Amino acid sequence: MTKPPVRFLGVGVILVLGLALTACGTTAGPASSCTKTWKVGLVTDVGKLSDKSFNYDSYQGVVKAQQDSSLCVQGKAIESSSEDDYPKNIGLFVDQKYDIIVTVGFKLGDATIKAAKANPSIKFMMVDNADFTDNPAPSNLLGLTFKEDQPGYLAGVLAGQLTKTNTLGVVAGLQSVPPVVHYVEGFKNGAKSVNANVKVLTIYQPESGAKDFNDPDWGKQQALTFFGQHADIVFGVGGNTGNGALVAAKEQGKMCIGVDVDQFVSYPEVDSCLITSAEKHLDVAVKAAIADVVHGSFQPGVKTFDIKNDGIGLAPYHDWDSKISADVKAKVTQAESGLKNGSITTGVTS
Repeated sequence: MTKPPVRFLGVGVILVLGLALTACGTTAGPASSCTKTWKVGLVTDVGKLSDKSFNYDSYQGVVKAQQDSSLCVQGKAIESSSEDDYPKNIGLFVDQKYDIIVTVGFKLGDATIKAAKANPSIKFMMVDNADFTDNPAPSNLLGLTFKEDQPGYLAGVLAGQLTKTNTLGVVAGLQSVPPVVHYVEGFKNGAKSVNANVKVLTIYQPESGAKDFNDPDWGKQQALTFFGQHADIVFGVGGNTGNGALVAAKEQGKMCIGVDVDQFVSYPEVDSCLITSAEKHLDVAVKAAIADVVHGSFQPGVKTFDIKNDGIGLAPYHDWDSKISADVKAKVTQAESGLKNGSITTGVTS
């Protein structure tokens, strides 16, 4: 799930800024022995790479591919300031004859599919999106998806042990968005796997157009309601709407769990309540997909990332590490191992 839009600079400035961002840092770039340099361009959803969130983590996959001299990759990024920028920004990479174009989030789906059809010699990858209008997908298009139920399950295993009231809360985005439901149901099942008495209070945000995934006031109020019903941990699953629940937890001295990325890094305002985040390893997915193209093993369609290929996991416990007992951590590790070897399932079907 990408975070909801925030407005920034115009597209012309964004191109310059995007190139400047990719030019700095410690990227090694292609080795001198490369016979071909693969040009990889990433187009963000609305927002900045510097927000250390969904766009940033996806771009780190490009950065890591560039740092791997065996892949012979040169990467750049363009930041989008509005949804109108999506086709323009993709087109800039097309015009510059890039080999691989990566787009971040489901909102770029239509523009990406249209560009893929018009440019069959370029490989296109959609991060966290496999909603193809055609079946089968164009032969140069790949959707990268994640088993959100697995990090949700692990977060539930943690929360189910840490709750003192046997009551947890989940403040979620739209129920019509499958990844949201996968996170929520995985969390519920994980909590119940270690605590038969746990109650999981859950609410999904009503569809509201512009405020979908972007209503922190609503999210905060729902969390406060759950705290009034004795919840002592809240899982925020839904962009800024979920972030509102995290703010409520911080203000009330409760525990909270983030989503998608390590929110200890992306949303430091709530670090004091954040025990972990249920993560998609976006960087792992993007680098792996780029490597497939370079190695000649690209397959169109859908590539799913889960715990077996390091596509998901829990973020570090950070400030809570010393407060969480070894026994609690051991059960989380045991659940991770069980999901990897198949002895445990989340009980969630996609």
